[in-house]
Amino acid sequence: MSSALKVLPTPSARAELKKFADGVYLHQVSARDKNGKLHFYRDLPDALATTNSEFEIRNSKLEEWRIHFHVPLHAAAAKPFENTNDHLLGTLDWLAENPKLCAHLEMETYTWEVLPPELKSQNVVAQLVAEYEWTLARLAERGLGIQE
Repeated sequence: MSSALKVLPTPSARAELKKFADGVYLHQVSARDKNGKLHFYRDLPDALATTNSEFEIRNSKLEEWRIHFHVPLHAAAAKPFENTNDHLLGTLDWLAENPKLCAHLEMETYTWEVLPPELKSQNVVAQLVAEYEWTLARLAERGLGIQE
């Protein structure tokens, strides 16, 4: 289980995304255009290096970027960003309808040290505790809590 960044690639959002470009991890970008076609970039700087006019000419206007940058499950997204928790919650809803298909979930959180300062409001231990609490609450809402 993880949550990634989701954003409309406006010039101001692209400027804010520069904070998430680090030299430690690859942050692949999938971009969806107005026709539903997907475009892929190996790393965030590759996507940021393109211009809006190039997108409009080559690919039609892109409507959404999803960036493989893990953000805390429990953290609310700050504008201009959103997160992909809607997709994760939809997956948990599906799992609640099909509980025998999966008995194990894993939380993937590896980017704590490269998060921008505004997302580092707590130390790593407190962040992990909050993430576990968020996850356990979402599972319990769906009747998928820990069984003894």
